[in-house]
Amino acid sequence: MNKIVTWLVFVVWLLPAAAGADQQPAKGKLLVATELVHGEVFAQTVILLLHYDEDGAMGIVVNRPTDVEPEEVVADVDAFSGYSGTLYWGGPVRMNSLRALLRTDTPPKGAEAIIDSVHQAPVDDALKDTPADQASLRFFIGYAGWAAGQLDHEMARGSWHVVPASEETVFAEDPRALWKRLTPPRVHRAAVQSEQQARHIAIPVGIAAASKTTVRASTEMTRTHGEANPRCSRLYIR
Repeated sequence: MNKIVTWLVFVVWLLPAAAGADQQPAKGKLLVATELVHGEVFAQTVILLLHYDEDGAMGIVVNRPTDVEPEEVVADVDAFSGYSGTLYWGGPVRMNSLRALLRTDTPPKGAEAIIDSVHQAPVDDALKDTPADQASLRFFIGYAGWAAGQLDHEMARGSWHVVPASEETVFAEDPRALWKRLTPPRVHRAAVQSEQQARHIAIPVGIAAASKTTVRASTEMTRTHGEANPRCSRLYIR
């Protein structure tokens, strides 16, 4: 009997530590925006973390598809041959950069494993031999980035939930519904109420998320300032 009691006490003692570990950001986990995140950029986003350490963090938004096709912003890349999907808005940082997520058990050379069979793959000709549908391959323009300690500060403020990622969530059939699916019901209700209130407040126009106008305007801006020429395949890709 004493052994059973001791075992139960040990399990109860471990539970808070396990729960805390689950809430720690790490590569391969998802950040789900809480009701405290406002504005057009990150409100109701789900972000897959690709990197996290003491120097900072980066990830890509996985629930904001656009209606822009990859060929519209970069030309002459065989990786897009046969690809029937659209671009995803990955975040506001370096909107002239392009990344690919690939779901496969046989990743191409240079691919980095993120979670299970999900890899970040180089956007090069090697992708032309991979499955070209959105169930296995997605392209993201831009990314989300945090300086050292910045994400930890946002976590302490309650801006993000951390949940485990999976192939099914990263490559969700209905990515626009992913935030609602991963958000606790109470938080979702609060976010809806906050959004309704925000409609009566004038919000400065910032970086719009996942619109055709925004993506095209961004590539036009980089072309104008000489940073990249998407029509000449000088969009930064990796």
